[in-house]
Amino acid sequence: MNSTPRSNTEHPRRFIKLEGSINLRDFGGYKTHHGQTVKEGLLFRCGAMNDIPDHAFDDFAKLDIGVICDLRSHEEAETSPTPEGGPFACRVHIPIWPGSSTQFQETASKETQRPSPDQFAEFMARVTREIARDHVEAYKKLMRELVSTDKGFLLHCSAGKDRTGFGAAIILTLLGVDHDTVMHDYLVTNESGDLFERMRTRMLQNLKDQGISGKIDDEIIKVMSGVRAEYLLGAFEEIDTHYGGMSGYLEEVGISAADQKHLTERLLA
Repeated sequence: MNSTPRSNTEHPRRFIKLEGSINLRDFGGYKTHHGQTVKEGLLFRCGAMNDIPDHAFDDFAKLDIGVICDLRSHEEAETSPTPEGGPFACRVHIPIWPGSSTQFQETASKETQRPSPDQFAEFMARVTREIARDHVEAYKKLMRELVSTDKGFLLHCSAGKDRTGFGAAIILTLLGVDHDTVMHDYLVTNESGDLFERMRTRMLQNLKDQGISGKIDDEIIKVMSGVRAEYLLGAFEEIDTHYGGMSGYLEEVGISAADQKHLTERLLA
C-alpha cells in the first residue's frame, strides 16, 4: 500500500453531525478499481455512542442501521454503555482488546518516565499490527454481520480509529477500493475535531481517579487521538506475512467468493 494518499479533494469527507457522537461518518462514496462506487448511506463508522442524548435518537434512527458492531472491550462497554433500545437495539458486541493496549494505557498514566510522542506512536503501530494479526475471530464475526444485514452497517470502538479503522479498511478493500483511497479514509480520522478534546478529558479523569496530579503532554494526546499511515501499512504487512495477502485474510475471516459477490452487488453502484 502506498503511504501517500491521493489529494483529499478527490475523495468525499462524510462526517455526520449527530449530537454526542464521536468521529461518526459514512465511508461510502469511494470509487473502486472497476469504476463502480461504494453506495452512500449503508456503511458507517464511529467511536463510542454513550454520549448521544435521548433527543438525538430519532436522528440516529434516520441512518436506518440494521446492525451495530461494537468492537470495544467488556470494560470499555461497561464503563461507557451504548444507549439501550430503539435504534441501538441492533447492537452486537464483538470485544477486541489488544494485549499491547494494556501496556499502552498503563504507560500513558504514569507520572514519571513517560515515553515520548514517538514512543507512543510505536506503541500504536504495534497495537494495529496485533489487531490485524491476532483478532481474526472477531473480524470473522463482524464480516458475518456485514453479510447478513440488508440495511445499514455500523462498526465502532471507543474512538473509531484503530479497531474500527482496520475493519473499515478491510471492507473497502474487499469491495475493490484501491489502496491509496483506503488509506485516505483511514487518515480522515485526523480531521475529526472532537477526538483530541475527548481524549484529553478522559486522560485527565483517569489521572484524577488514580490520585495523580500533573499535566498531560498535548503532543502525546495528538498521537493517541489520531492515526498515522504507518499504522495501517504495518497491519497490511502482517496480513501479507501471516495470511499470504488480502485474499488469504478474507478467506480466514470467512468471506467466500459468494459472499464477496453478494456484498459487491448490494454495496456498489
